[in-house]
Amino acid sequence: MRGILKAAGLAALVSLAVAPAAWAGKFHLYSCRTPAGESAPADGWSGSAGPTYDDHATNTCASGGALIAALGDLTTHATNVDQASWAFSVPAGETMVGATLWRAGDADGGAVVNATYEYWLAGPNDTSVFDQCVYVSQCFSGKGNPSQPLSPENRVMVPASNLGSRLYLNAACGGLSEYKCPEAKGDANGYAAVVYLYGADVVLEQSAGPTASNVGGELASEKTVQGTSDLIFSASDPGAGVWEASFSVDGKVVQSTVPNENGGRCRDVGQTTDGLPAFLYLQPCLASESVDVPFNTTAVSNGTHHLVVSVLDPAGNSAPVLDREIDVENPVAPVVAQPKPAVKRTLSRRVRAHVTLRIAPRHVGRYGTVHVSGRLLGGHIPRGGKLLVLEARQGRGKWLKFSDVRTGVHGRFHGSYRFEFLGPGRWQIRALCEGQANYPLATGWSNVVRVRVF
Repeated sequence: MRGILKAAGLAALVSLAVAPAAWAGKFHLYSCRTPAGESAPADGWSGSAGPTYDDHATNTCASGGALIAALGDLTTHATNVDQASWAFSVPAGETMVGATLWRAGDADGGAVVNATYEYWLAGPNDTSVFDQCVYVSQCFSGKGNPSQPLSPENRVMVPASNLGSRLYLNAACGGLSEYKCPEAKGDANGYAAVVYLYGADVVLEQSAGPTASNVGGELASEKTVQGTSDLIFSASDPGAGVWEASFSVDGKVVQSTVPNENGGRCRDVGQTTDGLPAFLYLQPCLASESVDVPFNTTAVSNGTHHLVVSVLDPAGNSAPVLDREIDVENPVAPVVAQPKPAVKRTLSRRVRAHVTLRIAPRHVGRYGTVHVSGRLLGGHIPRGGKLLVLEARQGRGKWLKFSDVRTGVHGRFHGSYRFEFLGPGRWQIRALCEGQANYPLATGWSNVVRVRVF
């Protein structure tokens, strides 16, 4: 930082152009519904149906429904011609290494000689079937439980031999060519053959990782740092995009920051059981961006430390951005002598909570919305997360509590705020972690972020 008198002869190694990591990372993609039952987009899925008006490929995921491939019961359907399908495709550079589907369906339209209603799930090609219901094969009452979308009855794990670049959901009339399946018979929804996909949890592997270049900023150049010190660099990733900047001090991660959440897409929605991140889009983050990320040096003690900064993609592939020694020199509050107690007692001191805070954008109109993110570092995070209070003030005025946000189990938090209570002006905003009797950290504050409301 400029203006610091202390100088230390520290050698700095700054990576100006680095190669991606050699190992392949993984992440989850949720489609239509998350494991917790929340509605999700169906990114990567495409539907087709025909040739009759009563062939349907419908997407009701946004309203808590399903991807539906169905043949209606209003007309006959030609064998090997009438079909409704949904297909999932993996982008180049990524591989499907796991998939769990929640489905239900039936072939209630029945059969006649040489023609039967059916549905099937397949991958990596349309003929490699791993789940099906064919009326003439005694599937008279369908499969799964349509009234409980995420029930165990609906859960299908895709076998390893069926994993690849594509998955298929199909409803059709099958049999010998030039025959027809019957009309006027179907299920309660008017479908002669149907398969509902309520949710999909696909694990994708990406082998190519991110790269970083053009490293600069105070954190990369100044020998002595304090307060909030910026790091600037360019980053790109050929797959899922540029996700997170990770700051490690003396071998321990002390800060993880998402520089650009890409309108909320580049956000880990969690709910995994294997520790991997989860997203709702095949390419959730920006393919390339210019990163300007602040590092809160108060998260570490004063003195010399080994700092390593890495950039990660959603699959966890990383590339080094900065590797150097830094000298942290933050002001230390004077110690006020306390009178000795009359009775000797055992005293315990709790460490102050450290919080990182990032707000975007920094300039916003009245009634505009900003996105808030950051992380509570160190200490035990309660099962339900820790509630943080957002405070704001103008100039040297009193801090006002205007909103709150709850962390996840790993300390990360995300939220948004619409400027109604806080009017136009230049605001200083911070996140407050209040101490509690049953919480190991004492009250602490984040770095202050300045936002202008016009």
